[in-house]
Amino acid sequence: MRASLLLALSLAALPAGGAEASSGPCFPGHSGASCQFRSATVTSINDGDTVKVDLNGDRSRRIYSIRFRAVQAMELRRYGIRRSRRGGDCHAVAAANRVEDLIRAARNRVRLSAQQPSTDHDGRLVRWVAVRRHGRWQDVGEILMREGHALWMASITDTAWNQRYDLLGQRAAQAHRNLWNPSSCSPGPQQAVPIRLWAISDPLGRDTPEGEWIKVQNRSATETLQLGGWWVRDAMLRRFTFPAGTTVAPGATVTLHVASGASGGSEFFWGLRTTVFENAGDDRRLGDGAYLFDPQGDLRAWMLYPCLTACSDPYEGALEVSARPRQPEQVTIRNRSDRPVDLYGYALSIDGATVPFEPGSVLEPGGTMTVVIQGSPDEDTADVRHLGAGGYLLPGAGWASARSTGSCSRATRGATAPADRLSARHEGGRCG
Repeated sequence: MRASLLLALSLAALPAGGAEASSGPCFPGHSGASCQFRSATVTSINDGDTVKVDLNGDRSRRIYSIRFRAVQAMELRRYGIRRSRRGGDCHAVAAANRVEDLIRAARNRVRLSAQQPSTDHDGRLVRWVAVRRHGRWQDVGEILMREGHALWMASITDTAWNQRYDLLGQRAAQAHRNLWNPSSCSPGPQQAVPIRLWAISDPLGRDTPEGEWIKVQNRSATETLQLGGWWVRDAMLRRFTFPAGTTVAPGATVTLHVASGASGGSEFFWGLRTTVFENAGDDRRLGDGAYLFDPQGDLRAWMLYPCLTACSDPYEGALEVSARPRQPEQVTIRNRSDRPVDLYGYALSIDGATVPFEPGSVLEPGGTMTVVIQGSPDEDTADVRHLGAGGYLLPGAGWASARSTGSCSRATRGATAPADRLSARHEGGRCG
């Protein structure tokens, strides 16, 4: 799991404020997570996820910077009180202007909230920010996510909004709103080339940078993708730009490894010393995304996980997945459809880890592939794969389901890439 440098680095003890501070359920009328609330007056808009405020009732003139919790707008490079002076990444100005509109309409009054009040590494208070609209408090981050102005960045400490933000972001992506519109900045290079992107966030064994990667596939049958100057990122500010001259032949894939290494051919290395992607699947409602932008700043392909909406898969019902939790441990995948199934871009989910399939993993109608948990990969054949695990991985009960579960992967121009996990778990099922 990647370290969250932006969130929850230290506790921030705010000045006592009497009646201006309160606590209660994070969501009105709901039990569960409790939040601390504080009212404030906005003094300036920094960008699409940061404002400055004067805390009401603190009896001081101190101005605090507020970083919105769990959302990430595109970055401004040129700041200004006047809109005409703002500039930066495509979509950055639109996000900042939207925040300004919402706050000005609320007469600069906002409500700040947090489960665990904290600051980030820049000393900014990290909070959810709400404005009064139509007679009730409405969260600004929720509005930005719904309208497609920001990416979701899972919070590992203040988790109350995680699933709501994630769901709203996936719906905005499905509808191609704002930054999810692949041609909103301007008609980009090779706009008609279908592109597929997927990532591995939870490799087998201990999570390390060496185990994480992003793959970009050119789905065109005839046109070479000129990938030089394009860049990928996660929900934080880390990005990698493909060097000039990078090309992807029709049907081919390039791989960006998170760790360090010597780039060459179709293999690139980000050079990071930490993992990038949050793992999904616990009660904190974590997950993440991987994103590919063209040189003009248009978001051209992405993967969001875990899938919460529009999770149907072209292979749904075609595969049967069963597990044998005894020595030798193995999982069998059978194609019970009347058409070939290409498993490249899918991964087998085993006990909280994912095992990706390599190119050429095609099952003909009625065909099977056996994944042996132990053994040596040197013994692999076309229909038998060995993971080489040093211990036992499969629990003894409940592992015999034919269902699959997938992340929400999307490609350019709205094409749907296959969901990228198959599960041998009994509880595994499609989302949506």
